[in-house]
Amino acid sequence: MRYSAERKEAVLKKMLPPNNRSIREIAEEEGISEATLYNWRKAARAEGRLLPDGDAHSTEDDHRFH
Repeated sequence: MRYSAERKEAVLKKMLPPNNRSIREIAEEEGISEATLYNWRKAARAEGRLLPDGDAHSTEDDHRFH
């Protein structure tokens, strides 16, 4: 499924302060897979936008740093 740029932006904003929502929470709320949200976050970071990990309930990213 393709999502509009506006929808992606609205969802990505939920990862930013003051919301700081986890990807898992957003996925459940929005009905979008966690994998899609991780890809959107990765693409935003590649564009130079700083986004927090937003996955406080997941340890997937933590393993890369240990």
